Amino acid sequence: MRLWLTYLAFMSSVGLTNRTSDVWRSARVADDVMLAFRALPLSDPARRGLVRAMALVAIQMWCMSIVIAVSPWFAADGESPAAFWGYLSLIAFMVALAVAVVELTVILFNRPRNVVAPHMRAERGVLR
Repeated sequence: MRLWLTYLAFMSSVGLTNRTSDVWRSARVADDVMLAFRALPLSDPARRGLVRAMALVAIQMWCMSIVIAVSPWFAADGESPAAFWGYLSLIAFMVALAVAVVELTVILFNRPRNVVAPHMRAERGVLR
């Protein structure tokens, strides 16, 4: 079961990264992705903000994939080589939390603009 979950997480990360690169290259693809998010119970500006933050969501997905993949090798003591995997998982989780804060600022305020696709940098955030 763990192997399938790890496979699903990594394949989702690859797919999301691929789609994110498409959004960065084309405004039309960004509009298509926004239409795909119609199923989410969000307002149109919030959906657009989620599309603006797709690169950050991809980073979060990669971090969570690392956590899922290495979690079976946690060790109880700090001396064994397996403790490295626990530290790696902790670092990946902390990066995911930090990226979540930046993602929220991109959705709400469209700041910092250097993590937003070039054709979406002039847009307003949900709150501005």
